[in-house]
Amino acid sequence: MEKYIVKEGDTLLSIAEAFGVRVIDLITQNKLEDIYVLVPGTEIIIPVDMPLGFTAYIVRKGDSLYAISRSLGNITANQLAEVNGLEINEYIYPGQRLIVPKPGVKVYITKDGDTIKTVAEEIGTSDTSLIVYNPNIYLLPEQLIAYELPSNSMDS
Repeated sequence: MEKYIVKEGDTLLSIAEAFGVRVIDLITQNKLEDIYVLVPGTEIIIPVDMPLGFTAYIVRKGDSLYAISRSLGNITANQLAEVNGLEINEYIYPGQRLIVPKPGVKVYITKDGDTIKTVAEEIGTSDTSLIVYNPNIYLLPEQLIAYELPSNSMDS
C-alpha cells in the first residue's frame, strides 16, 4: 500500500493510470462515496504491490531520469531506465509512476551467464542474502536484482 496526496486536476482515472491500478480498486480501498469529486490535499491509499526494497516515485514537471537518479544517489540513470522498462532518452511525463530503490538499496541487472554465486560476489553480498532479498531469481538476462550492502561496507 502507498499513500498519495490528491493534486488539483487529479481524477481517479489519472491516479489509477499513474500507479498502474484499477479505478475500482481505488474506490474500494478508500471507501469513496462520491467518485467524481477529489479534493486537493486529500490523502488516498494506492493499493500497489512493490518489489521488496522499492518504492514509487511520481514524476514532476521538469524531472528527467538523470535528475531523479542524481537526487536518489543509489541508482544510475541507466539503471533507473532499465528498472522501469524505459530507454535512457525516453520522455517521462508529470504524474508518471516509476519504481525506485529505497535508500540503502542498490540494483544489479543480470547478464547472460550470471549465477547466484557470481552475482553475489560481484555485488559483495552472500548467496543467502541475495536469495532472501530476491525470492524469484531466474537469472535471465536483464532481470532486476535488489540488494543492500552490509552496514560495514565502504561502498556509497
